Amino acid sequence: MSIQSPPTLLELAGRSLLSNNSRALLDLEDLPIELFPPLFVEACSRGHTEVLKKMVQAWPFTRLPLGALMRKPQLEMIQVALDGLDMLLVQQDHP
Repeated sequence: MSIQSPPTLLELAGRSLLSNNSRALLDLEDLPIELFPPLFVEACSRGHTEVLKKMVQAWPFTRLPLGALMRKPQLEMIQVALDGLDMLLVQQDHP
């Protein structure tokens, strides 16, 4: 018999934010960067496509952990992440 450790405050904050998609979309601009990686994984695993797409566009780091999408390959979530990247490229000015 194994005992699971309780969720961290960071995990609880991410779950709370994802419980309301519209709030999550609005709060991405003010989200501390520490919350981006666990929230990204949580959004992927729970199928929050709109949040995932907006997170890809607002991603504050130089690398995007698409490996999180490969743990449980879900074609829809991979497509959503790629759509977010496409939208980000369109938004940026290219010479």
